[in-house]
This record gives sequence, C-alpha cells and structure tokens, in this order.
Amino acid sequence: MDKIKTIIDVVIPCYNVEETIEDCIINISNQSLPKNKYKCYFVNDFSNDGTGLILDSYSGIKNITIIHHKKNLGLAATRNSGLKAGNSDLVAFLDGDMTVGRDWIESFLPYFDKNVTAVMGDNIPPEDISLNPAEKYYFGNLRGARKYNDNQKIPLQYMLYNNAMVKREVFNNSGIFDESIKKYGGEDTDLSARVWDDYPNSFVFSKNSDAIHFHRRNLDDFCNSMEIYGNYNLPLLIKKYPHHKNKFAADWVFSFKGKLIFNVLLRAIVKLITKIYPFQILIRYLVIDSVVRGARKSR
Repeated sequence: MDKIKTIIDVVIPCYNVEETIEDCIINISNQSLPKNKYKCYFVNDFSNDGTGLILDSYSGIKNITIIHHKKNLGLAATRNSGLKAGNSDLVAFLDGDMTVGRDWIESFLPYFDKNVTAVMGDNIPPEDISLNPAEKYYFGNLRGARKYNDNQKIPLQYMLYNNAMVKREVFNNSGIFDESIKKYGGEDTDLSARVWDDYPNSFVFSKNSDAIHFHRRNLDDFCNSMEIYGNYNLPLLIKKYPHHKNKFAADWVFSFKGKLIFNVLLRAIVKLITKIYPFQILIRYLVIDSVVRGARKSR
C-alpha cells in the first residue's frame, strides 16, 4: 500500500548544531499550518556533539521523524535522506542552525504556480549580535538574491536550498543532490543547473520567508571556505555545465580581465585597506578572489 501523502515535507539536515537545534525543532513542529498537513525530517549527519540526543528527545512528536546517519556523509547526502523518507508534492528545506517564524511554511505557498518550481527565502542575522565585517557582507545586499525584489525570478546561481521550498517533481525529473560533492559549496548550484535546464527561469525569491541564521564566521574562515569551493567544486560545475560557466564566474578565472583584477598585488592592497576600512565592496572582492584563487590552483 502506498504511503499516505502529506502536503509538505520539511527536511532539516543537522550536523553539530546542539546550540540551535532545539529552537529549530520547536519552531518547525509548531507552524501555523495544521500538524497533519506537514511532516518534519530531521537528519543527523553523525554529529559528534549533543545534536543526536537532543533530536531523540523530540522523537515522540507526531509530525517529527528523526534519521541518524551511521557516518558523516555530507550535506547533499543528508538532504537526500530526508527527501527519500518523504513523498509529498512540496518539499521545504531548512538548516539545523536556523530558526523561523510560525508562518514560515505557509509563507512560501502563494509564490507557486505552474511556472515556478522553487522558492527561496532569505537568511537574516539574530537581532542580539554585533556583526563583524564578514557577517555584514554575508547578510548584506551585495550578496546573492537580495538585489532582487519579492516574487521576482532569480538566476540559477542564486538559487540555494538552506531556506527554500521545491516541487517534488523537480527531484523526480532532474535528480536529487549530488552526493559526490562533499567539500564546501556547490551542491546547491549543481542541482539548480540541472533544474534550470529542465525548467528554465522557474526560481523565485521570497522576502516573506526569512530564517534567522545562527552561524558565526570571520573573514578568514569565510575566504578559506570559498577557496575550497573554488578549488574542488567550481571546476566540477564548469565541466558538467559548460553552457552555464559564466554564471559561475568562470570567465574571471583564467581570462586577461580576471588576472588584471584578481592578482597577488591587488589582493595585498585590498587586504591592507580592509583592515582599516572594511567596506562591503572590499569584502566582496576578497571573497570572490578566494574563489578565483582556489580555481586557479585546480589547474
């Protein structure tokens, strides 16, 4: 007998999020949507802190399913575990270090029509912290889809899945997250490229679906992560989707204009200025430079 379908599955990958996961559980399990209209899948990717024990303490709640990996498999595999466990027509994604408002699930629904396959919400910082320069950039208007208006279509490179809702038909037709991508970054863009090829121009940005993101980062850590992405996953994306390579900023890696803008001398100057005047545009330069530098190392 087929499973009884829920209207919406919510997939929450969890890795070492003991400080935030309880609030996340409470938020998600008590949405304005009736509890028989959605089901939550919390997937513990072999955390080595108290995340697993906290999750198990909520396993008795009717609309919550806890899944434990027996080894660390990475973000793509963790999302896929939740995807495979459910069967609803709509799938929402949230990360375990995020909290949301009571109407978070319902906030996505008005954006869907036959031409929309996925809706992405925004990430915002907690109100009670002072942001460092890297965090101001991460949450600022120079980054990602924030330059777009509410209900506006966004390009594939901006479609991320740590706060999003997607039609399940997308995964049936375009495939699920690529589990071979284990290093930082790239699994979202890889999926978005495949979906875009099957459903062009079908991603929408929501300014009504915010998630508070509890993830502290400094500039060095941020740049190191982006260099890893550039070194390991950007070349993979360029190889798999050469028709989208300029959307991945590949034209800045080995071109004359790229070498003119992203080089050792200019990097040193920008770093020096940033220590005194941490302007957002300078932070943006250093982040992009990290990606370019990583990609050049892959040759």
